[in-house]
Amino acid sequence: MAAYDSKARRARLRLTLAGVAVVATLTAGGILGVMTLNANDDDLKQDPKASPSASSTSSSSPAPSAVKEFTPATAPSIPRLKAKSSAEGIGTGFEHSSLGATSAAISYWEDLDLLDDVIARKQWTAIAAKDSPGTIDQGVTEVRKVREGVGLPPSGGTPDGITFSTHVKAALTRSLDTSGDVINVWMVFDRYATIRDKGADDNPLKDEVTNLVLKWENSDWKVTTDPKHTAKVKYPHTYDPASKYAWAEGWRAVADG
Repeated sequence: MAAYDSKARRARLRLTLAGVAVVATLTAGGILGVMTLNANDDDLKQDPKASPSASSTSSSSPAPSAVKEFTPATAPSIPRLKAKSSAEGIGTGFEHSSLGATSAAISYWEDLDLLDDVIARKQWTAIAAKDSPGTIDQGVTEVRKVREGVGLPPSGGTPDGITFSTHVKAALTRSLDTSGDVINVWMVFDRYATIRDKGADDNPLKDEVTNLVLKWENSDWKVTTDPKHTAKVKYPHTYDPASKYAWAEGWRAVADG
C-alpha cells in the first residue's frame, strides 16, 4: 500500500439534497481530518518490504524459520473495551489503561457527528480536554465547512435520509509520556454514506488515516491538541495488513473493525 498521501486518497461521498445531486468532498484535511496531525510526504515512512535493514540480516540473527513473523492480519487483533457511560451520543468512561485509551479513540472517531454542528459541539465538549478548548471550536468549524461545501446552511441538522458510518479497522498506540497518561492513537478507517432510496454510496472513503491524542483527565480519556503533547507525535510506517514491518511498528487489526 502506498504512503499516507492525503491528496492521492481523496474520495467523494455523494449526497442527494432537495432533489439535487451534490458532491461533498470529505478529505483527510477536512472533517475526516479534524484533530488529525496530517503528515507531508517527507514525514511519512515507507514500508521497506523489499529492503530489510542490515541488522535484520546479520549473522547473529536467528534463522528466518526459527522466528515467528506476524502481520496485522495474522496476529491477534485489538479487543475493544466497552464504554461505561455516554454523553451526547459518545461513549465515555473507558478504563485507565493503554487499551482503554485505544478503545476511547476508536469509539470517538466512529461516533462523532459529521454534519450536524449543534450535535458536534456537544460531542466535542464532552470529549475535549480542558487544556485545549480550541478543540471544540475546531471540530464545529470543520463540520460547518462541510455543510457549506454541499450547499447547506452553515448551521443545522443532518438532511433527512442521509446517514454515515465509520469503521476503524486498525490502530497503533503509543504513550507520549512516562506515566502513560498521554497517549497517541493512530487509526486506519473506512467511511460510508447511505442515502434513503438510493442505498450505500458507491465510492466510499477507504484506508484513511487519522490520529487522536488523549490524556487522562477527571477519570476519563479526553482529546487534547495542546502543542506540548502533539509535538511528541511520531509518524509510523504505512499500515498494511500483510506486512511484517507494519506489525513490528505496532499496527494491530481492530476486533470487529
